[in-house]
Amino acid sequence: MTQDVRAMATILSLTIQNGSASFYGSKQALITPMPSSVIAFDPAPRLGQSYKNTQTRTERLQKLPDIPTDERSEEIFAALSSMGIMGLCLLTQGIGNAMYWDDIIPYTNFILGGFTTLLILDNFYDAIQFIGSTIVKLNSERLPDAVKSIQMPEKEKNPLGLGTGKITGKIIRGFTRLITVDTERECQCEAAAFFAAYSLGLPCFAFRPNAFEGALLMIESAKRGDKETTTNGWDDQILNPLLSESGLLKMLIWLLAPVAMETSLHPQLIVSDPREAQGLIRRLVEKVRGSGLEQELGNILPLQNVTLDENEVKDLLKWAYAEADLLLRNNRATVTALTERLIGGAATVGDCVSILEGWE
Repeated sequence: MTQDVRAMATILSLTIQNGSASFYGSKQALITPMPSSVIAFDPAPRLGQSYKNTQTRTERLQKLPDIPTDERSEEIFAALSSMGIMGLCLLTQGIGNAMYWDDIIPYTNFILGGFTTLLILDNFYDAIQFIGSTIVKLNSERLPDAVKSIQMPEKEKNPLGLGTGKITGKIIRGFTRLITVDTERECQCEAAAFFAAYSLGLPCFAFRPNAFEGALLMIESAKRGDKETTTNGWDDQILNPLLSESGLLKMLIWLLAPVAMETSLHPQLIVSDPREAQGLIRRLVEKVRGSGLEQELGNILPLQNVTLDENEVKDLLKWAYAEADLLLRNNRATVTALTERLIGGAATVGDCVSILEGWE
C-alpha cells in the first residue's frame, strides 16, 4: 500500500468509478455540521425525531458529552517520581544496614510506611470500610459497645478528600499507563480510526491518526487544486479540498474516533490522545501563515484578530467528538469486525478495506 496520499486518492477515484469501492465516503452525508452561529436550529431531521420547539446551538452543545481530559504527562511524571523516591528509600535502607546508619533507617521506614498507607487508604477506602464493618457485625457479641460504635468517617468528609483517589489518583493512573500492554484496546482504537477515515472519504486512513499528518493533508489538498489528469488520460477527482468546514470536521472526527471508542469501553484513556484534535487546529494556524491560504483558514476557523477564539474551538471539538461517537455507535458491528481482524496480527490495509466493502 502506497504512502503517497495523491496516489492513494487516484486509486480510490478509479475504484469508485468502476463501482468497486461503494463504501468509501458513504457516511459523510450523515455528519451534521455545527451551526455557524448560536441562532436556533431544528435537529429533528438529523435525529429522526419530531420537536415542537427548536434548539439553540448552545442548548444542543450542553446535551453533548464532554471530551475526556487527558493528563498523561503529569500522571507519568507523578508515577516515576514516586517510584524514584521509593527506590531511593529502599537503596538507602540497604546501604544503611550495611554501613550501620541507624539514624537514617527510621526516616526511610517512615516514608515507605506512610506512602504505602496513603496509597491503600486513598484507593481502597471503601473496601477497608466494608471489611471493617463486616468484621464488627460478625463479632458483635464479643466486642465491647465502645468498639461497635466506632465507624469510619465518610470519605467525602475526610481531609484532602482522602479515600476518593484525589491525593494519589495521578500516581495510580501513571502506574497504569506504564504497565498496561493491551493489544485488544490498541486494535479497538485503530479500527475506529480506520473506519472513520475510510467511511468519511479521507484519502489517508492511518490507524494512528495525528495532528501533524492531518494538517499537512489539509494544506496539501488546498495548494494543489481539485483536479489533475492521470497518466491514463482520466480527468479524476484526485484530492478533494479538505481546507473547508466539512473537511475540518471530518479530520477532527478521524482524530477523535479512537478517543470515542476507548472511552466507550474503558474508564481511562491509554492508547488514544484527545489532545491531537486541538493540536490539528494549532498546527493549521502555524502552517497556513505566509502560505497564501490565510483567507481559506479564516473561513473555517473561529478567528478574532488573527487569534483563535478558544470558546468556539472548544465547541467545535465537542461537536466533532459527539459526531465521532455517534458514527461508531451506529456502526459498532462493523468496527468490531475490523477489531477482530486486527487482533489477529496479520491484517493488511487491503484486508480491512475488504471488510468494509464486503468483498469477502
